[in-house]
Amino acid sequence: MIDAKIQSCIGSDYSVQVTPLLQNAQQTIDVIMYEWKWYTHELAGGVEKFNLAFQGAARRGVKVRVLLNIESMGHAITKINTRTAQFLKLAGVDVKFGQIGVATHAKMLIIDQKIMILGSHNVSKGSFSKNQEASIIVEGGEAIRPYIDYFTLLWSQMF
Repeated sequence: MIDAKIQSCIGSDYSVQVTPLLQNAQQTIDVIMYEWKWYTHELAGGVEKFNLAFQGAARRGVKVRVLLNIESMGHAITKINTRTAQFLKLAGVDVKFGQIGVATHAKMLIIDQKIMILGSHNVSKGSFSKNQEASIIVEGGEAIRPYIDYFTLLWSQMF
């Protein structure tokens, strides 16, 4: 039997629950995200606190790797994620994009290979405040091993 602690993360609770986990990361943060928006004009908002936690982690030496979705050139998601990649890279985050024609649709974060956040939340004001979103936080290294392996596989296939 795999021992794991599972916590719900519903609706607008996402940024409140996940941001402190990012701030406490010590070694690694691995992310797969379909859509990740960056709101530079709203520094006090939940999304920007979340975004700044990623930059802060990378700047304090946490190895942060992000795999983002990409669509055809000119597609809205491609523009959004390319802009976010620029902000992340400035902080030292490694960013790769999935394959055009194959949706990178998962929304998953793995922190220190001990905590996984998995669910429907993208990184956007809509997901963090008004959409009907549901995610879970799973603590327990062995319980999340298949997801760590999945991230590692996808990361190794992208350029």
